[in-house]
Amino acid sequence: MSLKVWFLATRPWSFVMTVVSVGLAGSLAWRVGSFEPLYFLLTLFGLIAFHAASNMLNDYYDVKHTVDVDGAPTTRYRMHPLLSGQIDVKPFRIMIASLYAVVLSIATYLSLVRGPVVLVFTIAGLFFSYFYTADPVPLKHRALGEISALLTWGPLMVGGTYFVLTGRIDALPVIASLPIGVLVMTVLFANNMRDVDYDRTVNITTLPMLLGKERSLTFYKYSILSAYLILFALVVAALLPPTTLLVILTIPSAIRLVRIFKRGIPDAADPLTAQLAFRFGLLMIAGVLVGSFLEKFGMFL
Repeated sequence: MSLKVWFLATRPWSFVMTVVSVGLAGSLAWRVGSFEPLYFLLTLFGLIAFHAASNMLNDYYDVKHTVDVDGAPTTRYRMHPLLSGQIDVKPFRIMIASLYAVVLSIATYLSLVRGPVVLVFTIAGLFFSYFYTADPVPLKHRALGEISALLTWGPLMVGGTYFVLTGRIDALPVIASLPIGVLVMTVLFANNMRDVDYDRTVNITTLPMLLGKERSLTFYKYSILSAYLILFALVVAALLPPTTLLVILTIPSAIRLVRIFKRGIPDAADPLTAQLAFRFGLLMIAGVLVGSFLEKFGMFL
């Protein structure tokens, strides 16, 4: 079995969302003068392993529940090594367990140096990771996938990383994580909007199915808008530096994206939304870092 096939089985293109969440936490920690490079790298590696395990577990249960079959939408947009038989079930499960073992090992070490709160964040993340598609309560099948993504890539990932880096639980990283969490949620929502007809045939209930087409488009539009409004409110409240408003550079892309969706949900619904989320996240991180640098030199009144 080639390493390339194993690598693609983890859906590596999605890791940019984890990089953004961890990067935001790192920028916020650096802003308060408490950045530990080793802990940052360990956390980043551990959370990428967590993301990879979550993706593979999602594929495993989707195949088990016959959600992913030949001809399913997901098979038209990416390689699916488990479904195609390129990887057998047993080694696939062993790899998932190994990735989770890496996550738990890193979390255990960090809990020894930072305290048991690290394990609280880890257990909460593992809950959403496992029960996203796993029996007996697959959240994805009960229209709870979006909120799971928001909480995981928002408050849990950013707040948890911030705690590892600073040893503190603060409200700011939790609130500041919401724009990123909302946009990651919107990526999943876009995917579910595209697949709504297929999901209905396999007895999955997603949020777009409950909302219907028109209300789903409204939800999509206002979810994206809320990311900007939350960030603007944080800047107005002087909780984030003015340079964080660099994210306004992505507004034209957001407007174009919403217009595309109004004409019809594109096949590339989720990657297009993910591109917006990634650019927004990078500019937000850059804004925090640049603003923090200027604040240290008293360049903001």
